[in-house]
Amino acid sequence: MNGEDWLNKNFDADDSEALIGTAQNAIVRPHTKNLVEAPEKAFKTTFLLRLSLGLSTGKTVFPSLPVTRAKRVLYLHGELALPEIQDRLRGAAQELPRPLETFLQGRSLDASLVTEEGRETVRNLTEQFSPEVLVIDPWQSFIAGIDENNFKEVSGATAFLDKLIGDLDLTLFLVAHQGKDRSKGARGHSSLAGWRDTRFSIKKNTKGLFVNVEPRWAHPLEDLKFTFRNGTVWEGEGPCFTDQQLQMRELLKSRGGTMSRAELGEAMHLDGSALRTALKRATDNGAVAPSREQVFLPEDTMSIKASPHPPI
Repeated sequence: MNGEDWLNKNFDADDSEALIGTAQNAIVRPHTKNLVEAPEKAFKTTFLLRLSLGLSTGKTVFPSLPVTRAKRVLYLHGELALPEIQDRLRGAAQELPRPLETFLQGRSLDASLVTEEGRETVRNLTEQFSPEVLVIDPWQSFIAGIDENNFKEVSGATAFLDKLIGDLDLTLFLVAHQGKDRSKGARGHSSLAGWRDTRFSIKKNTKGLFVNVEPRWAHPLEDLKFTFRNGTVWEGEGPCFTDQQLQMRELLKSRGGTMSRAELGEAMHLDGSALRTALKRATDNGAVAPSREQVFLPEDTMSIKASPHPPI
C-alpha cells in the first residue's frame, strides 16, 4: 500500500488490541515475539505458566499485567518431565476458573526449530491445536544441535518462527536462559535481542523476585515484585493469600481467631476432601494454623494486611 492507503486503513480490533496491558499502554500485542529471560532455576516457567493460564481464561493473575480477553494457548515444554508439568500446572492454576479447556500443554521429543523434521512437528502441533498464543519453553531445548552464538544458525530458527506467526496468526512467548553476563540478556547470539518485541527479565536475589518489563511499543513498567507461595508466584510483597484464604481469615477474625473445622467448613460450603485440601493450602501459605479439631488464625499474621489477588 502507498502512504495514503496505510493512513486510511482500518485494521481489525484483533490486530491492534493488547493481549496484555491496556489500550493506552499495550505491553503485549498480537503477532509479536516476547522473551522471558532469567538465569536457570529463577522461576521463568513458574512465572510464564501462570501468566499463560491467565491469558487462556481471560483472567488477570498479575495486576500490573492486565489481560484483555481469553486466548487459546499452546504451551510446548522442552525440559520438564510429564509429572513435573502436572505439578507445576496444579500450582499455577490456583484461583482460575475451570475447566482449563483453552490451555493446552505438552512435550514432544521430536519438536525442533532447526531441523526440517522438528519444524514440521512444531507446525503440525500448532495447526492441530489452533492456538492464538504459542509458548516455547525453553528456546535452548528447541535449538539443540546448533551453535547458539552463530547468526546464520540462530536466524534460521527465528525466520521459521516469523513465518509460523504470519501463517497461523500467532503471538509468541519464548523462554530463554541468560548467560553469565546477565546484562546482555538471553544467552546466545545478540540478534535475538533485536528480534524480540517485549522482554520480561526475571531477577532473584535475597530481597525477593523481581520482573523487569521492557515493551518495544509501550511505556516501560517499574520493576514488579513477586512472592513465591503455595507452588507458584503472586505479585506483591508480604503474605499473598488467595481469595479463599482471605475469606477463611475473615471468618476466624469474626470468631476471635478460632473456629472448629466443622464450623469453618460449613461457613465456607466445603466438606470432606475439599475442606482438607483448602486447609492444607492455607496452612502451607501461612494463612491459618489448624489442629485436629480447631482452626486458628496465626498470631504473627493477625496484624499484617495481606496482598489479595485480583478478583476472578
